[in-house]
Amino acid sequence: MSASAENILTGSYDHGLVGLSVLIAVLASYAALDLAGRVTFARGRARYVWLTGGATAMGLGIWSMHYVGMLAFRLPVKVEYDWPTVLLSLFAAIFASAVALFVVSGERMGYVQALVGCLVMGSGIAGMHYIGMAAMRLPAMCHYSAWIVSVSVVLAVVISLVALGLTFYFRSETRLWAWRKSLSAVVMGAAIPVMHYTGMAAAHFTAAPLEASETKHALSISWLGTSGIIVVTFMVLGITFVTSTADRLFSAKALELEASERRFRAVFEGAGIGIAIVDWETKKIVAVNPAYQLILQRPAEEIDSVASMERFTHPEDAARDAAKSRLIHSGQEDRIHLDKRYVRPDGSEVAVDLKVSTLRNAGGKPEFVLGLATDITERKKAEIELQKAKEAAEAASEAKSTFLATMSHEIRTPMNGIMGMTELVLDTELTQEQREHLGLVRLSAESLLSIINDILDFSKIEAGKLEIESIPFDLRESLGETMKALSFRAHQKGLELIYEVQPEVPEAVLGDPGRLRQILINLIGNAIKFTERGEILVSVEEQSQELAKSVLHFMVKDTGVGIHPDKQAKVFEPFSQADGSMARKYGGTGLGLTICTRLVELMNGRMWVESEPGRGSTFHFAIQLGVQDAPLKRAAPVEFTQLRNLHALVVDDNSTNRRVLQGMLTRWGIKATAVDGGRTALQALEIAKNAGRPFPLILLDGQMPEMDGFTLAERIQEDPELGGAMIMMLTSAGHLGDAARCRELGIRAYLVKPIRQSELLESICQLLQKTPQQQAEPLVTRHSLREAKKRQRILLAEDNAVNRTLAVRLLERRGYEVAIAVNGREAVAALEKESFDAVLMDVQMPEMDGFEATAAIRTKEESAGGHMPIIAMTAHALKGDEERCLAAGMDAYVSKPIRTNELFATIERVLGTGAGENGSETGESRREPSVAANRKSEP
Repeated sequence: MSASAENILTGSYDHGLVGLSVLIAVLASYAALDLAGRVTFARGRARYVWLTGGATAMGLGIWSMHYVGMLAFRLPVKVEYDWPTVLLSLFAAIFASAVALFVVSGERMGYVQALVGCLVMGSGIAGMHYIGMAAMRLPAMCHYSAWIVSVSVVLAVVISLVALGLTFYFRSETRLWAWRKSLSAVVMGAAIPVMHYTGMAAAHFTAAPLEASETKHALSISWLGTSGIIVVTFMVLGITFVTSTADRLFSAKALELEASERRFRAVFEGAGIGIAIVDWETKKIVAVNPAYQLILQRPAEEIDSVASMERFTHPEDAARDAAKSRLIHSGQEDRIHLDKRYVRPDGSEVAVDLKVSTLRNAGGKPEFVLGLATDITERKKAEIELQKAKEAAEAASEAKSTFLATMSHEIRTPMNGIMGMTELVLDTELTQEQREHLGLVRLSAESLLSIINDILDFSKIEAGKLEIESIPFDLRESLGETMKALSFRAHQKGLELIYEVQPEVPEAVLGDPGRLRQILINLIGNAIKFTERGEILVSVEEQSQELAKSVLHFMVKDTGVGIHPDKQAKVFEPFSQADGSMARKYGGTGLGLTICTRLVELMNGRMWVESEPGRGSTFHFAIQLGVQDAPLKRAAPVEFTQLRNLHALVVDDNSTNRRVLQGMLTRWGIKATAVDGGRTALQALEIAKNAGRPFPLILLDGQMPEMDGFTLAERIQEDPELGGAMIMMLTSAGHLGDAARCRELGIRAYLVKPIRQSELLESICQLLQKTPQQQAEPLVTRHSLREAKKRQRILLAEDNAVNRTLAVRLLERRGYEVAIAVNGREAVAALEKESFDAVLMDVQMPEMDGFEATAAIRTKEESAGGHMPIIAMTAHALKGDEERCLAAGMDAYVSKPIRTNELFATIERVLGTGAGENGSETGESRREPSVAANRKSEP
């Protein structure tokens, strides 16, 4: 039945209170979002305290928004409120808030939880609203629109669902103010009043008498009461915010601590290494992780103390480990490291790498001991297997080395006799056929020796045992000796062999002269082998220099067959040549360049080749050598002032030889004129004579086209005005009878190319020092230069008769006096009776070997003083042999078969009487050129 229009009461709203209700709703919503996080992260009783207090504060906020909204509704009649019913509506609000906080504080919120939660919460909020409406006491009857009521309930449920979702989403936000969180509070705070004012719109009032019984518990809400409700609401929400903020600060630390504990626990439990924590005072194990339990194969209950750990330790390790552990527990050490073994319940052993350290508190007092254990059983097994393999490999290597050493010694000893005796016989009167046969014998022996040396060196490279020395040496002298050793082979093929060292190249260097010589011999030997006509030029220049290091660039250039570009890389590979036909035609193992490349790399350098088929090849290599602090000291046989402005004529058909000789003489202060043949020489002599400046010194090449050196010398002697000139013959090949021809033609010196700078200088100086009465003295040759020096005595200790005979003959031919000892004992006794300049000591001898003899000599020198130069002369030529000889007290080392040049160069170096001491160089003569050719025999 509808009310009459005149009985309907018309209400209005106080907009201030409406706005205030919305503000209270927003603050209550923000409180809900904040409280959700506190309830979520609280544990135990704290969770229920936060849930109860939070529900009360949040419910009070929602209830306050409702009642302030109701008070904002003004009717033309007095309105009172039944306080029991009001309390019931408050409980409904608190219940709805408790349900909301409970749902959103769970670990997860699924669809079911969200649906049930929003229905219960929405029903609670709707119940709060309509119970509150029922608490109104006024002279009017309240009527409701059913469909609007339904809409308000649906709104309450939907708003509850949105509120639950937002609250669950923002519950982990730990910051006090966040814009997303604040925006969500505004949305929720605006939505809740929508439901309230929709519910208010569902009601309309008609005038009706109010019975007295209905006002029994009714209270009239004045402005003071309204203000009180608002103030209490704000106070409760404020206290809630303060409490939540304080708890947030403590909770953040608690959460951080909890997260740290979780991380520690995850690391502790999941670590792949064993971890044990021991209490410092009680020595009880407070924690042991699964990995340690797995290592020991024991449960945590059995691993309860340091004593239990000691029981599990292998008996052989127990005493040592206990002593080290006492260092930790006594405070003497903070960290120790143990490589130990544990015994498992089944009796098996486990190897462990254990690191123990002390953990101290902030005050520095020790609290715990941390043990970190790694199972290294498999590693130990692998190490044992590796050690066995290493020992087996070393044994095999030692057997190989012993075999190589034995074979090297057994092969070199007879080869020494073959090569040495062949060389001696070649220097006697022989028929042409005999000389050819013996030449083939020597060539075959040298080829065999070359192969042996290549195989030995290659085996060292493969084993990684090839090392480079760093000793002081004279680069120019070393290069000169190397060139002389190869000159005979070049002469046999009619090739010019020339070398040139640029002035800026350091003279006194640090490096391995033996290995450098090996590289050059291989490259020059190859050049001779593959060149049929023309010349071979070896040049050295400085590429760069910094501090005490110099990078030198060596070039070996020939006019031979050349190498096709596609084959150039292949020649550096082991056992390879440019093509198979070369191996058949020229022979060789194909190891030489491989060895050279490796040697160059060990000298911090590189090797490469430039070549053009049919036009020759140039092999380059750059190596790093040290530079000595002080230059080599040399004794000058003549003052350089005697050479300055001396006019000399150089006659040679080879342009490179002319340039080298002219440059050499010019740097000594000599004014040199160079011509290319006999006819031009005669013209130059005639011009000089007519100008009143005849040449006092003439250097002639022995082999020239049209007019050779001897013919030119004869033509010079025919002119009385030219006969006073000093003529020096420089020849690529010495022949029998040349000496007689030289004396007959008045030639004063006869030298065989390649000529070292020091050798040429010494010859010129000797000629200049002679008086006119001395001009008839013997011809100056390489031999006479050597024999002009003091005759020195050598003690030879050698047990092999063939080697002994060979060495004696070689030494005596060189001008030395030789005494013989057949073993080390005799050598020691001979030194006690006689004086010698040096000892050539074989290493392997009966009764007393070379090492024992050297030790005995050095022991006596300690008391008597002095130092006897001892040179090892042995067939032992493997890696380490030279080092053992030098370590035993010997001064130098020469391997068999004896190479004459190498032997004499070593003796002269040890005695300090080599050509290097008898030459002389000024600052202008830093280039050591050599003119072409090779050594054969001298007249």
